[in-house]
Amino acid sequence: MCRTIDIKVSVLIYVLNTEEYIETCINSVRNQTLQEIEILVIDGGSKDGTLEKVKRLESMDSRIRIIETAPGVGYQFNTGLREAKGKYIGICESDDYVLPEMYERQYEVAETYELDILRADAIHFFETEGKEEVRLPISLSKQEALYDRVIDGTKDRAILNLGVNSFWSGLYRRAFLLEEKLFMNETKGAAYQDISFAFLTAIKGKRVLLSREAFYCYRLDNPNSSVNAPKRMTMLIEEYGLLGERLRKEGLFETYKEAYLAWKVNSHLGFYDSLSVGQREGYLEEMRQDLDRDIRGWDFSKDSLSLIQREILQAAGQSAEALGTYFGNLYRSLEKMKSDLDVISREREIVIFGSGDMGRIVSLYLKKTRKKIVALADNNKELWGKLQDGLPVMGLEAARERYPKAFYVIANGKHWEEMREQLLQLSIDEKSMAVCNHYGFFLKHLLLEKNQ
Repeated sequence: MCRTIDIKVSVLIYVLNTEEYIETCINSVRNQTLQEIEILVIDGGSKDGTLEKVKRLESMDSRIRIIETAPGVGYQFNTGLREAKGKYIGICESDDYVLPEMYERQYEVAETYELDILRADAIHFFETEGKEEVRLPISLSKQEALYDRVIDGTKDRAILNLGVNSFWSGLYRRAFLLEEKLFMNETKGAAYQDISFAFLTAIKGKRVLLSREAFYCYRLDNPNSSVNAPKRMTMLIEEYGLLGERLRKEGLFETYKEAYLAWKVNSHLGFYDSLSVGQREGYLEEMRQDLDRDIRGWDFSKDSLSLIQREILQAAGQSAEALGTYFGNLYRSLEKMKSDLDVISREREIVIFGSGDMGRIVSLYLKKTRKKIVALADNNKELWGKLQDGLPVMGLEAARERYPKAFYVIANGKHWEEMREQLLQLSIDEKSMAVCNHYGFFLKHLLLEKNQ
């Protein structure tokens, strides 16, 4: 085993009953081009054969160390962090895997810029019925100016605004985490303990860098990882309660209360979407009470919230029935995305307007449903003339001229209204366009369900 002083990265893998995926996960870390690593596998009491597989791998690689603990993601993570010896901490969830050069490249960047935190783009993936792996590159931010420069998270909210997304896709300087006491909450269960960790690291890291290099592969199709049990609702509320408590204790709540509320609304929305139709009604009153306590108890500036976030809060301030009506209308508008796409003739040429993450999953869905995509249109001139997933990227006017009878699919969650106006200004009829503006819904209810 490497001498303690030589360990550059300690990779924490917290596990509990992931027998199907654990070997792929650990082997991806073992096969890193960076050799000076330690692999801490923190098992929370697996009963399905996971631990036996890990022990077999441990016998083959002295860099692997098994730590057996009580269950709970927060407790397992914290135990691994305290046991780690590397200069940097990497996190690999047990149903995911990493590409071979991840920790070597990220270590080089972290050392070059003397970073507290490195966050990176990632790759989402799932498997089709035929076990073909489908990969979706995921960007941390649409703002190119945020990448490859050092950001002070204590002064700049750019990192905080990224949300929990891909907090495991990079590195954390171990001394920074310990000095700032950035542990996960040790509540029971395996859901939401990462929220406080992601929030607090985002506002305390003085030297943070976002990288375009994507090495972390995040699994979308593990049925056991979904937050689909109603009892986990209390875990969500408890986690935000603990986060708010810490922010107040450190005198930070007034500074970050709008971001706190935005994160909470997004978490409630994600949890609601994970429930079955029958479970949702019972959840509405709990959600309403939790959000209503916030908006009644504190003076929030709602200008910092998105339209959906403001609408949810407005409904929560009225009644559970109003909240249910809002979600009903929201889901009907989301279902319209599917119907608008499914009625397009397979013979008609389609141009996808928007080549970002939303454009990628729309393109994949249309390909799976055997629709005829001919091009991507984008307002970013730097992309014109390039190929993305085998499709040419061009300006909207060029696409209109080359494909005058095409159907246009707007693929953007933030600027879709302006993009729709652009199409109308080019005399493209509303019957020849559709809007896809909700990434999470599209991914879960259309793309993933189509491939399970």
